[in-house]
Amino acid sequence: MISPLTKLWTLCRREIRRVEVQSRHAQAARPEDAIDWTTMGVLTLAALILAILEYYGSSTHWKSLEIFLTPFSDDPAAALSAVFTNREYGRLARLTYWSATTFIGYFVVPALFVKLIMRRNLSDFGMKLSGAMKHWKIYVGLYLVVLPFVIAVAFHPSFQRTYPFYQAADRSLLDFFAWQLVYAAQFFALEFFYRGFLIHGLKNRLGIYALFVSAIPYCMIHFGKPLPETVGAILAGVALGGLSLYTRSIWMGVAIHVSVAMTMDITSLAIQNRLPF
Repeated sequence: MISPLTKLWTLCRREIRRVEVQSRHAQAARPEDAIDWTTMGVLTLAALILAILEYYGSSTHWKSLEIFLTPFSDDPAAALSAVFTNREYGRLARLTYWSATTFIGYFVVPALFVKLIMRRNLSDFGMKLSGAMKHWKIYVGLYLVVLPFVIAVAFHPSFQRTYPFYQAADRSLLDFFAWQLVYAAQFFALEFFYRGFLIHGLKNRLGIYALFVSAIPYCMIHFGKPLPETVGAILAGVALGGLSLYTRSIWMGVAIHVSVAMTMDITSLAIQNRLPF
């Protein structure tokens, strides 16, 4: 009887061979002295996006919006301050700024690059919906693997201080679900950038090694978090990237990311008796 691990390893080896063969065929079809503008463009744009988000994408960078309000307001600083330092909803506004800049940087900009510069379909970069649910059992399995660890760490005071990021999520159902929507938007963008744009944009040149190139910046955005979470991001990045290559879709990756994040928030609030429902 073949064990599940043996089946998984056989599947991985078959997928690695498929991606490598595809990569070799793509390179063989390219003139020997041709410059690979696609790979150069994807890597350069990725580096630029990461740099801009580092300096302007944090929830603390909302003051950078002042330049856009100047033509419409006599005192843009005061107008922004009224929104982003509001006692009741200022924190949600700042987190929405973070989510919006992430969405623009990780999704809108690379999507425009794919459509306008590369002249490709977004479905070639993991956005196809057809067949997205075909491999749902794999993602459910991953969620069930992660769930015990989430529950275990949820009892730690530092976890409860951190999650949910929007501490007023317990105030009402509106607060809770508004935050979950904001949170989910950036997870979608993150999955598109790391498991869609980077991996599918580089696979013809780098083959299976596109997974590991993508895992490097994905690990780095976790710097500052606990070491186990940062190291875990490497494993998660490679695993979700491999599934994106296998399924040609990022949607189940989005689903598991959102599901785990929501579970973390609900578990933290439940342990503290702060659930709004």
